[in-house]
Amino acid sequence: MLKLRWINLGLRAFMELGIVLALGYWGFQVGGSREMKIILGIGAPLVGFGFWGWVDFRNAGSFAEPLRLIQELVISGLAAFALYVVGANGFALILAFASLLHHILVYVSGETLLKKSSIG
Repeated sequence: MLKLRWINLGLRAFMELGIVLALGYWGFQVGGSREMKIILGIGAPLVGFGFWGWVDFRNAGSFAEPLRLIQELVISGLAAFALYVVGANGFALILAFASLLHHILVYVSGETLLKKSSIG
């Protein structure tokens, strides 16, 4: 089971890095001017991860885990779609597959996406 945990940790890191790169690449590709490319290339990942970190479902009771799952799938799905839109179809498929595999492994291994906070 320890090996599965390390594989899943690697998938999660790959997924999160892939989301950052996908949103940044999308922003750079759709920006018209050099300034817009820079703004969107930096701004899109900041907005994506800002939303991911800003919303805290821990107080949502029994809905917390499903809401977090939906949030993560939507963000990784949007990143994969962003890659698809700019023509990076192979990378979009890899990111989508890694995200789905990570989330399946989380639940197969008996883990959850939301860990109990040691604070408070």
